[in-house]
Amino acid sequence: MKILEKEIDFDFFDAEQMEKYEKESEVAQKEIKNMMTNIKTMKQSELINKTCETIEKCFDNIFGEGSSKEIFEGKRNFRLCLKAFKDLVKARKEQEDELDVEMADFEKELKEIGIEYKPNRTTRRAKK
Repeated sequence: MKILEKEIDFDFFDAEQMEKYEKESEVAQKEIKNMMTNIKTMKQSELINKTCETIEKCFDNIFGEGSSKEIFEGKRNFRLCLKAFKDLVKARKEQEDELDVEMADFEKELKEIGIEYKPNRTTRRAKK
């Protein structure tokens, strides 16, 4: 996947890596949401620093310590951080779409050999 035009080795199909992504992206989203509720009481520099800090921490926890320094080249820029986080979410969405295709193909193949597979993926998605 590419984040800010930098190639990052990550596999959303790997259970351990996916667990890291799910946990850390959820933490980051909650922290950013909390900041947004207090946006009127924060200085702009404080908002930039806290947002970037949250996203940098998220990337370091997902991809390994120091990865955020590599991705952001030592810069702490609000727009870059938001773009990088969007790139991460977009890459996740693209691989989720691939997984949907793989599961549909798998289900079709099982039906062809007489086995009916009923995943609860639709049910899980409806809860989100």
